[in-house]
Amino acid sequence: MESARPNRRRKIATVLVAGCLALGAVAGLSQGMTACSGPDKSADAPKARPLTAAEAGTLAGVRLHNYEDQRATVSGVVAGKDPDGKPKDVRFAGWIDWRRSLLYVRTAERKGMPALLIQAMPGIMAIRAEDKPSATAEPPAEPPTGNWRVRPLGLPVPEQPDPLDSLVAVLLQLSATKADNPDLLRDLQTQWLRKDAVDGTAVEVLLGPATIPMKPVATSSPTPTTAASQSPSATKKPGLNPAGVKPTNPSATPSASPTPDPHSLVANGGPVAYWVDGTARVRRIEALLTNDIRARVDFDRTRRPELTAIAAFGGALINPRKVTAAEAKALSVMRRRTQAARGGHFTVNLPLPPARMIFVDGWLDWRTGVAYALAHDLDDDARNVLVHAGRTSVSLRASTDKQPPLPAPRGKWERRSWEDLGVRVPATELDVLLHEALSVGVPGRDDPKALAKSAYRLRLDELNGRPVAVFEIHTAADAASPPGTALMRYWVDPTGVVRRLEIRTRLGFAQLDIDFGKRLPTLPSRV
Repeated sequence: MESARPNRRRKIATVLVAGCLALGAVAGLSQGMTACSGPDKSADAPKARPLTAAEAGTLAGVRLHNYEDQRATVSGVVAGKDPDGKPKDVRFAGWIDWRRSLLYVRTAERKGMPALLIQAMPGIMAIRAEDKPSATAEPPAEPPTGNWRVRPLGLPVPEQPDPLDSLVAVLLQLSATKADNPDLLRDLQTQWLRKDAVDGTAVEVLLGPATIPMKPVATSSPTPTTAASQSPSATKKPGLNPAGVKPTNPSATPSASPTPDPHSLVANGGPVAYWVDGTARVRRIEALLTNDIRARVDFDRTRRPELTAIAAFGGALINPRKVTAAEAKALSVMRRRTQAARGGHFTVNLPLPPARMIFVDGWLDWRTGVAYALAHDLDDDARNVLVHAGRTSVSLRASTDKQPPLPAPRGKWERRSWEDLGVRVPATELDVLLHEALSVGVPGRDDPKALAKSAYRLRLDELNGRPVAVFEIHTAADAASPPGTALMRYWVDPTGVVRRLEIRTRLGFAQLDIDFGKRLPTLPSRV
């Protein structure tokens, strides 16, 4: 996910960090986390002072070295107090891949709360409660499938963003393809705090910005904004809309605050204490997420496993390349071979803002050009709808059924022509996915020469024990997108049949999986 979309997510995360890190953190961080570290508090301890040129150069190299090292093991604690003043700590462990901007951690079990698996990329986070207690602090190397909830970073839950979101955003922004500007760092309110040690390694504790320092501008800063409000706005659409987005409550939008000094750390994402060794590698960071919640994270570069993203984040690492002549020829008959498979049972997992999950369960028949399914809203059965998609239109109907009934009920269907979607009325991500699912089974042969120019093989993979190759085919809408960033992905088995379709969404990816092993019923040709 290296396209302009992730860049936009990185900007969202920057805004989130700047808006959430506590304003009074400079004084707090200069003292260290009393529960987690032991700074020298004696009377003759050296006092904090501005960075020297050499120290600024050391701090400037931290993000670049993280990018060069690519991965690290992370462990830490978010320390706070409950309403009764008792300690309420959240401990976590896992790994981070700075080059892919992917974080994967497991939180420890707490009283009344199971362990949570968390994956995050710039601007988005996925959370899954663990099914059973784990004997390890770190998450399973292969992420479990299903039951992941995806949401934007900074989503108010229930009234204000979770402080953990701010920490996640800080961690994901701890890398860059080049060193920070040391002169800009010295121009900010950066400080040398003290000498210390991490696991026997001598470090210097330097106070710096959470985000990459930018040259101050004369214009006033924008009003702090949550990641959710930065998402594409929902267009009002009459009638049923299983993939619609409920508008954000305006009262939840943060109010305007005084513009901070552009040279302050607050104006640059907030202050973070960096524990940096002699090679300019960060061994620990500390941040004050709110006035009452502190965080400490340790980094271990001796264990750097490769991470696998969950399906909603695109799955395994891709290595896009142009298709070969043989692959282009095979793709040219992909639709014909898929149609010959007749059809089957299909499911869709579609994450929607702010934190909804739609599960679609139905049937697809390429012989008649019909898809018929029930879209379940996993949080509200009242929003369940039946979906009937044909060659010319898609129709929706409110439903209280547990599965798509056969025969289809009569009346109360809302019909939309495919030609109108995206022109007269907005097209939802589910609309686009169903249209493409019907299109991959139409008769005919594509031009292998055109495919040789527009198609890329992303990786080899496995789906339900069957080997597949994952491709993308750039359309006119994808013309300006780099390889690996097209809207659609096609998972094709060795016989040339499509087994999975993926669509890039506002919250990562959604998958449509096809099972040819179940008997295909007679579907309604129209409703």
